[in-house]
Amino acid sequence: MDYRMLVDPAAEAIGAVAVHVPEGTSVVAAAALLEDVLLRFPGVETVALMVGGRRAALASRSFLTRAFGAPVGDKGTGDGDGATLPGASTRYVALRYACAEPGCAGEAYTAYHDDRFRPACPLCGRPMELVT
Repeated sequence: MDYRMLVDPAAEAIGAVAVHVPEGTSVVAAAALLEDVLLRFPGVETVALMVGGRRAALASRSFLTRAFGAPVGDKGTGDGDGATLPGASTRYVALRYACAEPGCAGEAYTAYHDDRFRPACPLCGRPMELVT
């Protein structure tokens, strides 16, 4: 997949929050997950999209707003009502992980939960705990 459209050339990697998706995730699904993270967690400004454990894009709230023409999360006429069809969901919901190490402020987000493959803390390297 080509995630270049999500790359903010001015974004700083320091302080970016990792958002994990499985290998093969479409750009549309990845963008929707980034939007979900930015909507639900207003303190997050920069995100590092991790695909299959490798960084595929570094994006910021301000860049996504500029690139797509509207503030992240604002919906207008014709954007749909959020209704879904029967069957398996094709929209990811962000899951928040936090480091369980006392005093460590590491956090990450994923599109899925598998207790065998919890994300490693970007600050101390320990496995993280699912928060929300």
